[in-house]
Amino acid sequence: MATIKTEPVVRRGRPHKRARRDAAHGNWKLVYADFVTVLMAFFIVVWILLFDLVSEREKFDKTCLDPLNAALQKQINEDQVLQSGTNPLQIEYSQEGLRVTLLDTREPMFQRGGTTLSDFAKKQFQKIASVVDMCPTHKLKIEGYTDSMPYSGGATGYGNWELSGERANAARRELVAQKVSIDRIAQVIGYGDSVPTLPDDPTNAINRRISITILPPLKVKRDLMMNDNVEPPAKSSVKGY
Repeated sequence: MATIKTEPVVRRGRPHKRARRDAAHGNWKLVYADFVTVLMAFFIVVWILLFDLVSEREKFDKTCLDPLNAALQKQINEDQVLQSGTNPLQIEYSQEGLRVTLLDTREPMFQRGGTTLSDFAKKQFQKIASVVDMCPTHKLKIEGYTDSMPYSGGATGYGNWELSGERANAARRELVAQKVSIDRIAQVIGYGDSVPTLPDDPTNAINRRISITILPPLKVKRDLMMNDNVEPPAKSSVKGY
């Protein structure tokens, strides 16, 4: 008897339900992979933009500031009084420019709770005033800071915020008295005790300080464009932050 060979039956038409279900379950992986790719591209673009902004902020012309810095350092090195103890004058480059800070390390800058500069503080501001004219196109920002000791007259509403602002303004008046043009004062700011030098010791006298930052011209121009609350450089202002 002859053997009859049968061909396999090939079914045509719609895929089996299980096959369709497996295919559908795999689609989410493709969608998720696309989403992750787009998200990664977004973060890369944001990182590049932020990097450019930070790099631009850190760039400023030191052509004039370097000689000014050297002149200040020379005055400090030649001052026997300053060399005999802890130097109350700190000079450093910040992201804004050249910052000169007078600290309450040995002799107080002001009488306790007051806004009148001591003779010692006046001599230090005279040093600063004598060299800032080396960069006549550079504006100045003056900042005042206090320690965290409550102001004795705080019950009347006058406290460390007001005190720091008025002390910064006293420094401004002293610089102007030393022939620094008033038009060069860009900002006068009081920070109170909100930015201590020693966060772990907020009542320490070293937290009481006045900072003067010599700002490169482009930095001042950019700040004024980005911050509508900053007055034009020709006008001084007292602010609390």
